[in-house]
Amino acid sequence: MLSVPHPAPLSGLERPVVDDSLVRMMRRHARTIPDAVAVESAGSPLTYGQLWHRALVVAAALDEAGAGAGDRVAVLADRSAGTVVAALAVMALGAAYVPIDPTHPAERTAAVLAGAGPAALLHDGAHSGALPALPGMAVIDVRTLPDVVSPPERELPGPQDIAYVVFTSGSTGTPKGVMVPHGALANYVSWCGDLVGSEGLGSPLFASLGFDLAMTSLWVPLAQGRRVVTVSGLWDQATLFGERAEKYTFVKMTPSHARFFDVLAQPPSYDRVTRLLMFGGEGLDPALIAALGSRVDGVRLVNHYGPTETTIGCCAHRFDNRNVPSTPTVPIGRPAWNTRAYVVDEQLRPVPAGRPGELVIAGRAVAAGYLGQPSQDRFIDERDLGGRAGRAYRTGDVVELLAEGSLLYLGRRDDQLKVNGHRVEPGELRHHVLAVPGVADAVFDVARGPVDTLELFVRPDATPLGRAELVTAVRAALAAVLPSALVPEEVHAVDEIVVNANGKRDVAATRARAALG
Repeated sequence: MLSVPHPAPLSGLERPVVDDSLVRMMRRHARTIPDAVAVESAGSPLTYGQLWHRALVVAAALDEAGAGAGDRVAVLADRSAGTVVAALAVMALGAAYVPIDPTHPAERTAAVLAGAGPAALLHDGAHSGALPALPGMAVIDVRTLPDVVSPPERELPGPQDIAYVVFTSGSTGTPKGVMVPHGALANYVSWCGDLVGSEGLGSPLFASLGFDLAMTSLWVPLAQGRRVVTVSGLWDQATLFGERAEKYTFVKMTPSHARFFDVLAQPPSYDRVTRLLMFGGEGLDPALIAALGSRVDGVRLVNHYGPTETTIGCCAHRFDNRNVPSTPTVPIGRPAWNTRAYVVDEQLRPVPAGRPGELVIAGRAVAAGYLGQPSQDRFIDERDLGGRAGRAYRTGDVVELLAEGSLLYLGRRDDQLKVNGHRVEPGELRHHVLAVPGVADAVFDVARGPVDTLELFVRPDATPLGRAELVTAVRAALAAVLPSALVPEEVHAVDEIVVNANGKRDVAATRARAALG
């Protein structure tokens, strides 16, 4: 019997990447444009020459503390020049940096540190009064390290070495660390740099560095030899959206960020701020682009897609407000350089164009797996799809291949949620909620608005606690272990969590019953 050949995957351009690690790019910039500003933080500039020099000083200090190539080093990731120095130093050492958001609760940070097993922790002094600690873990304040006139140059990491490990929500209740190799990161920043173009100042950095959403705004401009402008938070509108002598090359945000900014007393005029506006982290509704109106006239737009396991981003669609697609969501476009996309059914068989299927990503974009955890259920061999040998990642996202050869995002094949760009595994939330005494069952939903929030319904057991006390106990328990983005804004105690005919929890019916009660 003749075998039926697999149809060709949707492929990005096959492009050589000159530098096989971001560290090589940074060293090259330090040698060729040493006086160009790399990081602008609170109005103070740090040049490429200074950035590389300080990174080598910190790498030498890590050496002395016993950290080395192949280790992991935690970085308390404020949006500051010191954080950029620390992350670059770890990569120059040949180790992998593990970003930790300093606003996360202590229990969450402890879980990440336990999973990462770092040899050291770097910080820039901003949170020295409440630093996490593990036995045998060196703690180094990068701002207090004495300068060294000629710190030793390093043997730089190769493309298979791990550049960073970022922890995401885990379905078992424990965060899981995604290991991203240098080759994948170098491929991403090279592709994304080509995507955004080479004109403009650089990019503002305002998202949490504890998630990989912010890494586009951090590493892409630095890979280009441009400037990262740190923004203290969403309230720092003057830095983020104030007019500058030169426009930003790009600004990246989630659709939820854009909806939040759109209801401000003075919503931003993107056409005065940036050459390109990039959306990522969530499905993009064409109605949002229409709502932005003339404030994006002349601004190039990009819908950027990619799970953490595919190195920040692996697909993109370019458009502008004159040609907004009429599809339910803006397409996520075509794959990145050296990356392939398959649309398959549950048995990994290809589905034809125009039919929904699961998106599987293969090629250079795919991460190396989960730190210390089995990955076989999500990371597979591309040969299982009829392709070449190598890692592929089952995203769990449902897409459709459109006639023009781009991908349309349709939703999830499981119950994973997205809130303001943060991935939320209901399994992790349920694990923590059901651990609260008095809770018998729970169900979650996303309440859409200018800022999306999580909504939680809990069914009490025979606890003597009153409903108000139980709600307070649940919120306090979640706030102690989860990042603020994952803590439900609304918690409702209900008599019953409705189950539909298919045996699944019906959030809408539960909400309606709670409203009647």
